[in-house]
Amino acid sequence: MSRIIRYTFCGALGAVIAWAIMEPTPLLPDRMQGVSYTISFFVGLISGLIVGLAIGAAESISMLSHRDAGMSILMGALIGAGGGILGISFGNAVFNVALSLAGGPGIYDAIGRSVPASVSKHIPHASPNLLTFLLLLIGRGTGWALLGGMIGLSQGIATGSTKKMINGFIGGLLGGGIGGSVFEILVWIGQTGAAPLSPGMIRFITYGITGGSIGLFIGFIEEIAKRAWLVRLVGRNEGKEYTIFKPVTVLGRSELVDLPVFGDPDISERHAQIVAQGQNYFIEDLGSYAGTYVNGQKITKEMLHDEDEIVIGKTRFLFRDKATARSGVSAASVSISRPTIPTSEHVCPFCGSVKDANGNCQCTISAPATQPQTSQPTAQMLQTSPFAEPTMQQAANATNAPRLIAVAGPYVGQTFIINGVETTIGREATKDIGLPMDNTVSRNHARIVREGDRWVIYDLNSTNGTFVNNSRITRCELSNGDVIQIGNTKFRFEL
Repeated sequence: MSRIIRYTFCGALGAVIAWAIMEPTPLLPDRMQGVSYTISFFVGLISGLIVGLAIGAAESISMLSHRDAGMSILMGALIGAGGGILGISFGNAVFNVALSLAGGPGIYDAIGRSVPASVSKHIPHASPNLLTFLLLLIGRGTGWALLGGMIGLSQGIATGSTKKMINGFIGGLLGGGIGGSVFEILVWIGQTGAAPLSPGMIRFITYGITGGSIGLFIGFIEEIAKRAWLVRLVGRNEGKEYTIFKPVTVLGRSELVDLPVFGDPDISERHAQIVAQGQNYFIEDLGSYAGTYVNGQKITKEMLHDEDEIVIGKTRFLFRDKATARSGVSAASVSISRPTIPTSEHVCPFCGSVKDANGNCQCTISAPATQPQTSQPTAQMLQTSPFAEPTMQQAANATNAPRLIAVAGPYVGQTFIINGVETTIGREATKDIGLPMDNTVSRNHARIVREGDRWVIYDLNSTNGTFVNNSRITRCELSNGDVIQIGNTKFRFEL
C-alpha cells in the first residue's frame, strides 16, 4: 500500500510541476487551435521528463543500492522525456482523427450554445451531441494514455526487467487514459457553463489527476503483479519490502549487488543469491564466512516458501511468495540440502535429556533409580559428541544437574549441562557452552554462576544482549523454567 501512495503522490507532484513550468508560456494555449510540431515536442518533453523523474524518485525509495536508485531516477527522466515526445506525437495523431470526425476545432465553440452561421458555414458538421462527446473522449483519452504508457515503460527499462516494463506500460496506459478523459469532461463542463472553470484551472486539475493516475496505476499493477518479495525484520529498515523481480537477486555487503545490506560486518560482499527457477525460488549461499540460514538451519541451497525466515549475518528477512502461500506447500516436503542438528538415539527428542540404561528419560512417567556417580560430563562433551554412548553415571548426572534445554533456534532439541561454579557461553567452541552455529551470539556472550544456592546469569557486554523471559538483563537470578535467549537460540533453564 505504501508503494501505491508513494507513486500516486510523486506522479501528481511531477505533473503539477510540469504544468507550472508550461502554463505561463505559449505551450498551453487557451483556445483550440492548430499546434505546431515544435510546441508538441516541448510539451511532451517537459511532461515526460518531470513526471518520469518523479516516478523514478518514487521507485528509488524502495531500493537499497545508491547505484540502482540513481539509475532509476536518471532513466525515469531520460526515458520519460523520450516517451513523452513519442506519446504526445502519437496521441495528437489519434486525437486529431477523432476531432476531425467530430467536426473539427470549431466544435468546442459550439458546445453549450447554438451554432453560429459563420461557424456552420465553414464546419457544417459542428453540432455537439453524445456521439461527438464520445469521439472526443476516446480520442483525448487514447492520446494521453500513450503518453502515460511511455512514461510507465521507463522504470522497466531502467531496471532491465521485462516484467516491470509490461507492468509500467499497462499502469501508465490506464492512468494516462483516465487523465485524458477527465480533461475532455472538464472542457465540456466549462464550455456548457455548468461550472466556471477557466482553461488554466482545467489544465491544472487535469495534469494533477493525470500524473496521480499514472503513478497510482503503475504502483497498483506492480503491487498486484509482484510474485515474491523480502520483508526486513528488525533494525533500521524494519518492515521495508524489497520486490524480487530479477531471475537472480544477489544479497550482500557490496554496493554492486541487487540487495545490499550495510552495517552488518558478518555479511560477505556477495553473501547469498535468490534464484527463480520456473515457478519456484531457491536461495544459495555463495561461500559466505558466516553462512546463510533458513528457519534456523544452515543451508547451501534451499527451496523457499512463503513466510520462510532468512538470516544472513545478523540481518533477518521474511520471504513472501504468493504462489506457495496459495498452494500451502510445506517447506519440509521439498527440502534439498537442509542439514540437521546431530542427534543420538540416547538423547530424547522431546525433553532433550539423556536416556538411562533402560531407555528412560525425564519425560518417562516412572523414572528409574539413579546410579552412583563416578564422573561428570561437561557441557562441551554433550554438545560436541552427540553420538557418543553415555554411561549410566552420565545419565544420572544429566538428571540431577542444572541444564539448558534449547527450545528454539539452531540448537533446538539439544541439552547443555551446567557443571561447576561458573559456565561460560559464547560463539567460540572453546567455551563451556559453545554456540558456533548461531552467528548472532558474541564470542564472549554470557556466563552462569552458582552463588550459594542460587544460579545467576550475567551478560558479558554482548552485541545482541541476553534476555530472560523476554527482558534484557545484565544480571538475573534464575528460577526453574525461566526462558533464556542468547542470539537466535532460546533455552529453558531447569534445575
